Amino acid sequence: MAIQLTITPEAEGALSQLAQDRPSPFIRVSAGQACGCGRIGYQMAWEDELRPGDTAIEAQGIKLVIDPESQPYLDGGVIDYLRRDTEEGFIIRNPHIQTGCSCGH
Repeated sequence: MAIQLTITPEAEGALSQLAQDRPSPFIRVSAGQACGCGRIGYQMAWEDELRPGDTAIEAQGIKLVIDPESQPYLDGGVIDYLRRDTEEGFIIRNPHIQTGCSCGH
């Protein structure tokens, strides 16, 4: 499956920084239900190996890998990187997936 995933210039800059001191060859990007109401949560973590069915996307010298179960939640999404006064990090958004949580989590 081909995945359409936009990586903003800010996220590309952060990935470029990560590429300098990478502890593993890949970053796994995953998505799944975060709680009982169906809200989708996203994670990014260093990964040492590819798994069957993974899709790899090259970004600033780092391969982002996505497992088959996460692909529908990431297709059409955007990976961004935000810096604010008290927080900094990657943000993943997908306009095709419901956001928010009605169960209070």
